[in-house]
Amino acid sequence: MIRGYFLRSGSTVRPFVDASFEFPLLHAGSLEVPLLVDTGADRTILAPLDAMRLAEETGVDIAALPRGVPSTGVGGQTDTRTVEVIVTLDPFSTPLTLTILDPLSHIQPIPSLLGRDILSRFTLIVEQRTNRVLLLEPEEADALSLP
Repeated sequence: MIRGYFLRSGSTVRPFVDASFEFPLLHAGSLEVPLLVDTGADRTILAPLDAMRLAEETGVDIAALPRGVPSTGVGGQTDTRTVEVIVTLDPFSTPLTLTILDPLSHIQPIPSLLGRDILSRFTLIVEQRTNRVLLLEPEEADALSLP
């Protein structure tokens, strides 16, 4: 089971989980990132502010990474880069092609996103009333007695 949490920003409360990204092909160490649980996101995305942190903390040249498919959302469209990573949401770990939003884009500051490319592997329980954000592995979800 992966346990998340809620973060408050003004009057808004959103569900997050903590992730670690390792960059084995770049020999660049790792980056710890809080990810907004986003069932509307097709893929897991590193937002511009976290992309800048990646560059500063690990020395990765974002502009040298392969171009990805542009990302389109409520805030508009922005260029992307991709990189092969190992993402860990303790205790779960898997290889992933991570989409990185252009750190120089002019979109509103947004959090990095945990998308359905990872969420589809779990049963997601988000219950703000009791402050529960849970990602259950299949065998954990199958053990629940649900109608």
